[in-house]
Formats: sequence, C-alpha cells, structure tokens
Amino acid sequence: MRRRWLQTLLGVLIFALLLYKIDVREVLEAFKGVNLLYFGLAAAAYFCYDVLMAFRLHYLLSRLGARNSFKEAFFAHMGGMVASDVTPARSGYLLTPYFLKKDGSAGITEGLAAILAPQGFEFVMKVVGGFLGFLFFVSALDTNLLVPLSVAAVAFLMIGVLTLVILWTREGISSSLLSKIPVLRRFDEKYNRVKDLSLEIKSDLPVIFVIYMACWLLMGLQWFFLAKALDIDLSFVACFLLHPLITLLAFVPLTPAGFGIMEGGTAAVFHMLGINVGVALTFSLLVRINCIVVDAIGLKEVF
Repeated sequence: MRRRWLQTLLGVLIFALLLYKIDVREVLEAFKGVNLLYFGLAAAAYFCYDVLMAFRLHYLLSRLGARNSFKEAFFAHMGGMVASDVTPARSGYLLTPYFLKKDGSAGITEGLAAILAPQGFEFVMKVVGGFLGFLFFVSALDTNLLVPLSVAAVAFLMIGVLTLVILWTREGISSSLLSKIPVLRRFDEKYNRVKDLSLEIKSDLPVIFVIYMACWLLMGLQWFFLAKALDIDLSFVACFLLHPLITLLAFVPLTPAGFGIMEGGTAAVFHMLGINVGVALTFSLLVRINCIVVDAIGLKEVF
C-alpha cells in the first residue's frame, strides 16, 4: 500500500512539474474550446474498442468450454479496464478473471488463459506499431525522447516474447524457464493448467490478430476525434501510428497507468510536430478522461 501511494505521489509530482513548465492558462483555454461532439465521437470509438475486447474474451472463454454470456464477459472486461486505469503498468486488468469467477461464468485459470494467451502477441504488435510510428515521425522526433520510448519498447518486447514462450511452446522449454523464477515455482500446478488452456486457443491466432487490428483502428479513431475536438491538425494515419508509440509510456510501472509520464511524452512528441505544448498536454488529459469516462461502466463490477 505504501508503494502504491508513493507511485501515485510520483505521478502527481511529474504532472505538477509539467504544469510548472507550461503556461496553465494555455491548458485552461484549450479545455474551454473542446468540441463536445468530437469528444463524444471519441468516447463512442473507445466504447466500440471495449465491446470488441469483451467479444474476444467471450469468444476465447467459449473456446475453452466456459459457459459465459457476452454480457458477463463485457462487465468483467470493463471492471478490469477501470482497475487498469489506476494501477501501475495497467496491471489491474488481471482482476478480470476474478470478476468472471465472481459472476460464475468462468474459473480463474480459464480467465487467465483467455487474457494472457493473446496478451503476449499484443505486446509484440504494440512494439511493431511503435516502431512504425517512429519511422513515420523520425525526422521530427528529438533523440532525447528515444531513451524512454526505447526502454518501454524493449520491456514490451521482452514481456511479449516471454509470455508467448511460456504459454505457446513445448512443456520442456517453458517449465525449465519457470523453474528459474523462485516466486513462480509455487504456482506450478496452476501454471500447467493455464498453459494447457492457452495451447487450446493457439489456433485462434488469426482471429486474435484481426480483432487486435480492428481495436488499433478504433483507438486511432479515438485519438483522431480528440485531435479534432481541440482543432489539432493531425491526419488519421498520424493518430493511428502515434497511439502505439506514445501509449508504450503508459505501461512504465513507475506511476498509476503511466500518469504524468504519458502526458509528458505526449506533450513532447506533439510539440516536436509543431503543436502548442499546452494544447498537447490538454490532448493527453482528454485521452485519459475519455477512457476513464467510458471505463467507468466497470465500476458496477468493482463495487
């Protein structure tokens, strides 16, 4: 609990430093000029993203033999999302299997398999997307920003590859790897069950890929509408590629959901693209607010 408070305090301090460096009046003026129609369209795009993610969860659970309804999967997913909005590295999403179990729609192991099996693939794809974004904006990016982005990208890639190796490879390889991690030795039996279930949905990788790409498009659309809400001149392609590049910073486990870190990264990247830094900071705040407003549907599950 003490560490959680320290992480929250660090996020607040980073954000306070941003406001100190930026004219607060510019941020307030930008907020006053927000186009609510575009903000609503952004929320609709993000809601569609949540629906797709819930459908994937429901689909994979069904493939594992769990008798869950789409409604149960949806609210469990939303509960996990609202928890991820306030936890370091968005780790709160791992509560989703507990929400599923509480509703009686799936066991913990089935829920973990349905989440972790595609998660490793997603992490790798996010690094690929971030790299494409870097290539697209390479002439505008400051080399000083490459350090935090590179650290986040390497961490993502390692986690993604490690997850895929553990869950989607022969037992001998993953068990040998698991045995080298002292804390995880105690969960050997549960791990083997999760692994068996994960291998059952390995053949669904094409479905996972299609849903991931559709979700990426929707997130790009959310950012495009939020840019329009602030009258920022960014194309859909730019928003589509900026999303994985910048959101890598949201998974840096120093503050809750990368608070302060992602806002600073967004302001820096947008400033390099010729956008007023106050407006850029406002955009990053709008992204967080937009997500939290929609994810708040999950409060029903949390409470």
